[in-house]
Amino acid sequence: MLMATLNELREQAGLSLSELARRANVDYKTMKKAIDQTASIQRIKAIALLRVIEQELGQTIKIEDVDKLKTH
Repeated sequence: MLMATLNELREQAGLSLSELARRANVDYKTMKKAIDQTASIQRIKAIALLRVIEQELGQTIKIEDVDKLKTH
């Protein structure tokens, strides 16, 4: 699989920024940091965001497969 950024995956899934944050139960500002690649977010929050995207795309996505996603 070609590596895509979180934002590219979000777009492929047809999710708005606010919808992704709401469905993942992740604060909008936290999600925006991950999307913009400006800061590291908690691994558990990154997983929550990816789970929502996975539901829409019908495929499994590992944190390691997401380009430039910084977690701690």
